[in-house]
Amino acid sequence: MFENKLIKLCQELSKKEMTRFREFALSPYFNKHEGVQKLVQYLHAIYPHFDARKCRREGLYQQIFPGEPHDQAKLALIFTYTQRLLDEFLMQAQFTEETQLQRLLLLRRLRQRKWYDRYEKVIADALEDLQHTSSRGSVDLWYEAELAGEGDAYYAQTSAPKMAHHLHRKQVLLDRYYLAEKLRDACEMAVRRNIQKSDYAARLLEAALQEVGAHPESYETAPLVMIYYRLYLMLVQPSHAHYDEALLTFERSLSQLPGEELKTIFNFFQNYCIRRINQGDERFLQEIFRLYRAQLEQNLLVEDGYLSEWHYKNIVTTALRLREVDWVKTFIDQYAGRLSPEARANAYRFNLASYHYAVGQYDKVLELLVHVEYSDLRYNLGAKALLLRTYYDLEEFEALHALAVSFRHYLQRRKLMADFRKQGYYNLFRFTRRAAFIKANRPFRPAGDTQRNLSKLQQDIAAADAIFNKAWLVEKVGELGGEGERGRGREGGREGEKP
Repeated sequence: MFENKLIKLCQELSKKEMTRFREFALSPYFNKHEGVQKLVQYLHAIYPHFDARKCRREGLYQQIFPGEPHDQAKLALIFTYTQRLLDEFLMQAQFTEETQLQRLLLLRRLRQRKWYDRYEKVIADALEDLQHTSSRGSVDLWYEAELAGEGDAYYAQTSAPKMAHHLHRKQVLLDRYYLAEKLRDACEMAVRRNIQKSDYAARLLEAALQEVGAHPESYETAPLVMIYYRLYLMLVQPSHAHYDEALLTFERSLSQLPGEELKTIFNFFQNYCIRRINQGDERFLQEIFRLYRAQLEQNLLVEDGYLSEWHYKNIVTTALRLREVDWVKTFIDQYAGRLSPEARANAYRFNLASYHYAVGQYDKVLELLVHVEYSDLRYNLGAKALLLRTYYDLEEFEALHALAVSFRHYLQRRKLMADFRKQGYYNLFRFTRRAAFIKANRPFRPAGDTQRNLSKLQQDIAAADAIFNKAWLVEKVGELGGEGERGRGREGGREGEKP
């Protein structure tokens, strides 16, 4: 099979879509080119088996122009026309789903043709429908503003008094739409700064914040504006008060927001909770677990029929930290089948390894991590951190030391990783290595030296801004403080180098 973008795109179509594309190509309203019709009919006939034998240039040409000598330029032109038709088919398919856009375009055409009676009926129906919908998402704000703009254009054209109010209505709605979009993007920028090094320019953001902050009463009937405003304050000025205010505003408006908007907002809350957890604020473990379970109940974590592997991982991590081990095992097994086929095996192994670590089955952790693919940064970081904790609990101090050294070099090579994230992992490995040194060499050191090293480690942990898995680290260091003298440890402990 020769490499061709059109054939690759046809491979991505569902059977239903391929059939509709054939019907589209055979409709004289959309396409009258006989060669294009023959090509699409043939591609439909062999779908989905676009193998080399069926898609040779010469064979395709004979399907379109039987008996004629091969002309590659002529075939290429047919493919170009067919590609354009496929683009038009995709646009048409999208258009049939955009009912609000359809209505706006109909109003514009009716106004341009001066079919005023029909225009007034259509816009009256549109405005009436708005009174009976509870949805107040960003797309709805845009549609209301566009509808008001269309009403004002009608007034400018006809001077109809009953349309005079649309200009003011348009301005109010444009403000709401702009502020909602501006503040949502500001929230996204705040989140991305914590993940990767990036600098976003937002010249009018301060003006938007001042407007909403000075006139909150003007936006109480625009829940999206107030939600994103309070979310932004929560993200850039972290506090329990800002979190509680944002969550309360959100919960009051749940029934007014469409699914996609709910997913976006839940994601901002989750990112905030994760950040606070990584900073050692254990209250947010229960908060994020509550958020995840609410989304599972509403089926908001499913995209295109699949649960994201990262939601899967984050839910497992959160529940394990809350000691919900029975719930976790059920969740891992129950939702594995809802992961995408390409992510399923890797995600299942990694999260099952996390479960086995939580219940103390360390050998199973090592067995599973061997089969985890580390191509994604998040799996790489998570697997190395899990391996570090496993080595520590198994007292495999030589392996732990080697892992810590290699991981330090790995972090140094990750130039685009956000400083907060890099520092969080660096501190986890650095302090765990020091804890392992104290634990391994306790039998060979004077008690006073051990206690001084331990006290210094505890002070450094308390002073550090970012430590991932901090709760685990604090627990393990605390156990060192409660241990008495032990027998001689593994010989590998003698060779541990003090970090």
